Amino acid sequence: MRVLSADLWEPAPGRVLAWDVTPGAGRRPAAAALTWNQRNHLLGAGSGEPSVWITAAFDVDGPIDPGALEAAFRDLVADHPGLRVEAVRRPAPERVGLVRHEVDGLVWRRHDGPVTRTVAETREHLAAELTRRCAPFGYPAFLPAAISRPDRSTIVLGMDHLHTDAWSTTVVIDELAARYAERTGGRSPAEGTGRLAGAPSGDTAGRPPVGADDPRLATWHGFLRDRGWALPTFPLPLGVPDGERVPQRTVVRPLADAATADAVAERARAAGASTSAAVLVTLARAVADLGGPAVLETLLPVHTRDDAAARGAVGWHTTTVPLRIDSGAGGTPAGVRPWAVPAGPAVRHTVPDTALAATGKALRAARELAAVPLEQVVTSLPQPLRFPRTDIFQVSYLDYRRLPGHAAAAGRRAHHVSAATRADDLQVWVSRSDDGIAVRARMPRTPTATETIDAVLDRWSELLTEHARTEE
Repeated sequence: MRVLSADLWEPAPGRVLAWDVTPGAGRRPAAAALTWNQRNHLLGAGSGEPSVWITAAFDVDGPIDPGALEAAFRDLVADHPGLRVEAVRRPAPERVGLVRHEVDGLVWRRHDGPVTRTVAETREHLAAELTRRCAPFGYPAFLPAAISRPDRSTIVLGMDHLHTDAWSTTVVIDELAARYAERTGGRSPAEGTGRLAGAPSGDTAGRPPVGADDPRLATWHGFLRDRGWALPTFPLPLGVPDGERVPQRTVVRPLADAATADAVAERARAAGASTSAAVLVTLARAVADLGGPAVLETLLPVHTRDDAAARGAVGWHTTTVPLRIDSGAGGTPAGVRPWAVPAGPAVRHTVPDTALAATGKALRAARELAAVPLEQVVTSLPQPLRFPRTDIFQVSYLDYRRLPGHAAAAGRRAHHVSAATRADDLQVWVSRSDDGIAVRARMPRTPTATETIDAVLDRWSELLTEHARTEE
């Protein structure tokens, strides 16, 4: 899976096809549950924040068969209730809510769009259509589309974040590829192209609250109390004045090749940790080496897919947990921002196995906090939660080798493409695949952020290589 943002996407030109989907007249959709993440997303959109969409894109042989592709899209939407929810505005205090449409009330209409001539023209057209069509209020907040070419075509399903998460993008690609192949007479799902029958329905409803004396809730409170009830921010300079956001800059690059990633994983196992723990502790050490705190505080998105049905569902099935990562280095105390990034790393030692083991333990404990609903965390705080920036410093890790359709992803040229919007903090998505470990970093487009984050990414990659080659 290639993970990138719209400004780096390079879709080949061709005939653009798209579909409108509208609810039938006289249908009254049923109310649906709304999670804390979805509520925050919708409140941001309602206040004027730009559209946050995620697009699943992959290639098929030959020109597009419009009838077969429409049928594949219809089947996908029918089997996944998460693709039939609509955001609606409510009176205060709720302000926003969700409803769900029935399958048989949806009306599909195809539109044959322009024939694009260049990659840039194709990207600009699709990005504009995705931004227009994937806004969360109104139905649908997704865009079924394709780029038809004589030799090899691209199928596209853009979705507002309301409908999807990164894991869901792999489900969409796997299922659409299988459904389209069956409709066009290609290899059937029974032969390994994907799943058609019995697709899990899944839902995005939140988890039940835990007891008020649950130690996991107390851990959340302790993390926020130590931060003055503020969510984490990246501790190195990014060059954005308080209260401002600027156009985002995206960096997509490898951190470790396949051999290095395998060696990192082996060393992590020997220390009683995971590859994700090794990735996190080396990031923390890179930040510390460049003048940041010895303990890095961040938020970690984790999936809430606890059973087989949820693993194959399309929806926003994630929550967020707090994490402190002790890099094993000296540095300034947590929460103290340095004045500037040093010209080069101050420390050149690799991460000790003791820090790796400690991070593995901290990561396992943090994931246990996923059982605590975010709504309960926020509403039970003794003081209001503070948001120093609009964005939150977070680090995501996803091993695509464990997700649906991974074996076929390279042959399909599978892409996860996110909208390019505005930023005031660093957000990082790490992906593990057969090719190794890669990162997509989203940050403000400022000279300071460019210098800072490029230095962090360079040092992070060095540390992973050192970690693979050395023993404590």
